[in-house]
This record gives sequence, structure tokens and C-alpha cells, in this order.
Amino acid sequence: MDHSSHITDQQSAVARAGMMSARGPQLSVVTSPLRLAQPAECAPDDWSAALAQLLDWLGIAVEFVPAARSRRLPRMTDWALAGSNAVPAPPVFSPWMGWSPAAFQYGGLAGLPPADFAASYLIDHARGAAASQRGFDLMLLSPHPAQCPVDEDCGVPLPRAGLMRRMIRAAHAEGRERLAIIVHARQRNALARQLLAAGKGLTHEAPAFDILTIEQALPALMAGSPQWDAIIAMPDVRSIVFTLLSEVSGVRKAWPILWHGRGLRLAGCEIAGEGLTRIPLDAPALIHALALVLHEGGAARGAWRLYAGWAQLRDSGVTTSGRGGDAPYLTQVSDSDFISMLCKGAAVSKRDQPPWRAIKIAQTAISGSQSPLLRVVS
Repeated sequence: MDHSSHITDQQSAVARAGMMSARGPQLSVVTSPLRLAQPAECAPDDWSAALAQLLDWLGIAVEFVPAARSRRLPRMTDWALAGSNAVPAPPVFSPWMGWSPAAFQYGGLAGLPPADFAASYLIDHARGAAASQRGFDLMLLSPHPAQCPVDEDCGVPLPRAGLMRRMIRAAHAEGRERLAIIVHARQRNALARQLLAAGKGLTHEAPAFDILTIEQALPALMAGSPQWDAIIAMPDVRSIVFTLLSEVSGVRKAWPILWHGRGLRLAGCEIAGEGLTRIPLDAPALIHALALVLHEGGAARGAWRLYAGWAQLRDSGVTTSGRGGDAPYLTQVSDSDFISMLCKGAAVSKRDQPPWRAIKIAQTAISGSQSPLLRVVS
């Protein structure tokens, strides 16, 4: 037997195997595009162009579908659908439409989005040499006014224990550690009894929370550095809380707001005013709303990259109007220019940025290999 020939054959086989391995598919995860619904009133041209620019920069495909029309069917049909395996409708994405927190008052305006509760986000970093300014990362929740029947004990509207449980757990899921529940004086005792009756089933593994009347909460809100990172405000006091936080933070424009029902129902913005208004292009609001929707849709890497890009550009002293102006090195640009600078990587700062609790679990998505070896098709 010719041993040299045998060795040569082995070496050739190994070489062929290596070449085949090198030509084999690298890891790429192929999923269906993120689906978002569009309202009847389409996005203004500047919003649409900015959104397309951000998605192109992220390399994320989004399928936009018409929003489902509201159905006036019997409740029995809705219960049957809720108990089935029906796929939830994609959330409506309309950050150019701004709801006022005053729309929650007195039972809520008739046009409020159908939902169980809403959560808006105040996110801003410390600015320049303002030593007293520590930045804000706060979640402001409220039950939908339609979900607050009149309580027999206090005679005023109050959310049920099940809804309170969901809001508290939503704050806990984001790693929020200090929660304030702000109510009217007549609601406080009834809500305290409700939470006490629910026992550990309601507060198990929940953040520590205080139940405060709006009068008790005002001094802490006005101080400029509230000790809470999440607040549940009853609908009628939401506007007061929102207004004070806007003033002390310097973020006097829109906040992103998510409306939750059976899953995420709508992503929009919240802004001072009355009712519903169409707001001009707001780059930070668009960036934050899109990051929240990407995070909810499972695109954790894109959500974190979007947030980090905004944070680094903000850390470089670039801002837009209505977003604070006390930094000595501040450069104020238009909202469209801010989007362009973000997508061009114009941030001077390369420092690691503080995590955003709303999407902080996405940090794990940016670690690891960029060239995985498995191909997953769903």
C-alpha cells in the first residue's frame, strides 16, 4: 500500500472540507419584517422622510399596514378573540400625533385610543456644567379613564386591582426601583385598602412604592430631582405631574407614549395642550418612540443602537429646541439636521452612555459575534 498516496488523499479531503466550511453559511437570523400600522392620517412628509432615514441607517425592514378599523361588535366576540390564538394586530405608530395629558381628565376625551393604560417616558441626560442636573429617566403611567369605574368606598373613579397589578409589573419589568402612586385625597384610603387586600399577589417582587396625594407629591416634583423612577398618576392628576416634570427637566416638547391593551396598541407622543394635536417634526421624540417600538417588537439591537446614537450626539452638545439649553458648549440644530447628524455618525463623544431603563435589557443584544454561524429562518 502506498502510504504517501494515502496521506495525500487525507490532506486533500481535509482541504476540501475546510473550503466547504469556509463557503458554508455564516450565522444570519432571518425574520419577517417588523409590522407597524399607520393611522388614517398619514405621516407628514418631514416625519416620513426622517423615519425612512433612521430605518435605512439601522438596516431594519418595516412593513406598514393600514390600521384596523374599530369594530362595534358584542363583547362576547371580543372575549372569544382574546381567548383564541389570534395574532394581535400590529401597533399603530404615529408619533406626529400628540395627546395632551389633560385629555385624561373627567373620564377622558371620547377620542382617546382604546387601551388599558398608558406609559410615557421622560429621558434626558445631565447637561454640561449643571452640577445639580442629574438627568431624568422616568416612566409615567396612568390607567385609561375608561378603566376606572366609580369605587363604592370613596365614590370616585378608581382602577381595579388587576389593572394596578399590570402597571406595577410593567414598571418592575423595566427595572424601576422607586415607584410613586399619586392620587386625589379621596382616592388614597380606598386604593391603599385595595392594595392591602390584594396582598403579596399584587406587590410580589414589585418596586417599593408610596401612595401620595397630589398635594404631598408637589414638593418633590418641584424640587427638580424626584426620588422616583416611575410614577403611576391617576388620570385627573396626570396633567399636573406631566407639566411639573416638563418644567423641572427642561424637556418642554413631546414625550413618547405607549398605549397598552392586549399587547402594545399604539405608540405616539404626549405633549402639553388640549386634546389631540399634530406636532411638527421632533427628532428626539421620533428616535425614542421608534426605539421603544423596536424594543417591543424584538429588535433589541436596533433599539439600543438608536438610543446610544442619540445619547452620544446629545453628549456632544448637540440638541434641538425645547430640550434644555444650559450647557456652555451647546449647539442647537433643527430636528431634521439632528436626524442627519445621527445617521452620519457626527457625534464627537465616544463615551459609554447611561442605560435607559426602558430598553436596558437590549444591551446584551449588542455583545457577541457579528458573524454568527447559524442561519435561522422564521
